[in-house]
Amino acid sequence: MDLIAILDRLVTPVAPPGREDEARQAVLDLAGDRAHRVVVDPLGSLQLWLNPEARPRVMLDAHLDEVGFIVQRVEDNGSLRVAALGGLDQRLLPGSRVILQPRPGIHLPGLVGLTPPHVEKPGEADKALPWERIYIDTGLMDAASVHAAGIEIGAPGVLDAGHGRLGERGYYARNLDDRAGCAILVELFLRLAQSPPPFALCCNFSVAEEVGLRGAAAAAFGVAPDLALCVEATVGDTPGVEPARHPAILGRGPAITVADGRIVVPWRLVESLEQAGRRAGVAWQRKLPPYGGTDAGAIHTSRAGVPTAVVSLPTRYIHSPVSLLHLDDLAATAALVAAWLELAPGLVGDAA
Repeated sequence: MDLIAILDRLVTPVAPPGREDEARQAVLDLAGDRAHRVVVDPLGSLQLWLNPEARPRVMLDAHLDEVGFIVQRVEDNGSLRVAALGGLDQRLLPGSRVILQPRPGIHLPGLVGLTPPHVEKPGEADKALPWERIYIDTGLMDAASVHAAGIEIGAPGVLDAGHGRLGERGYYARNLDDRAGCAILVELFLRLAQSPPPFALCCNFSVAEEVGLRGAAAAAFGVAPDLALCVEATVGDTPGVEPARHPAILGRGPAITVADGRIVVPWRLVESLEQAGRRAGVAWQRKLPPYGGTDAGAIHTSRAGVPTAVVSLPTRYIHSPVSLLHLDDLAATAALVAAWLELAPGLVGDAA
């Protein structure tokens, strides 16, 4: 199964923090039967293992969850007041299509309402709305109908504008952060399962990254890796933004982290990713510090410490309904990670 087909499968599930069941099942459906060991930890992160009894133990990580919202109140007229789950930008909400998830596997459509300018207060129409002024309309006209549909306080949801190809080499979806990373791990795992490496490999699909790296913290403690690599999506260049504020550029290959808001990567691991890029024959770039943070921030401080690196896929408009990547970068990131795994055993115990 090729990488784009895997990505198509993985961007469809709705999986805000705490409700990653659909995305986890999609990964299991794609690769679970190839694993030597399958673990779902107490917080819900999924671990697919090859050679689990071998050493060293290498952990690859990508997160299942995506930014979204949670129902805070149901009004008498059936409208829903909501709060953020993760770093969802409320500027994007008015006029957006949403998917509510009362229960895993159950999806209900809705729209984010917007006060028409005809009746908006003077001076308010051009301002970003605070969360308390945002509401979701499901087309159900009273609270009783909303409750009958299964929508309750605490029901989560996501913004959605579909997914697919854009232009010659573009691909858009609401949740490329980090289903693109998940797709890379699944594709790599399926290939390695045909001829497993001589070391233990754990592909960890974390929950709750968007609300504080919580799933990765617990998963890393349980996996107890000797070495780890996070495969993420990062902020790509945005038209109209000054170049100094572009952490990474689309079309220039995977972005290698030296330092971000949660980790300073050991220098030898930075160099190992660059060496892997050369071995794979792909372009790569260094991500501008200190923007962002990833599961590496939790993994590298687990137990007595885990040497951890980060490679990211440049992605425009993350945390929105229409994040966009370059398919050449997707393929190059997958190739770099595969080449890095060939170097991984020699990096254990020598990552300073």
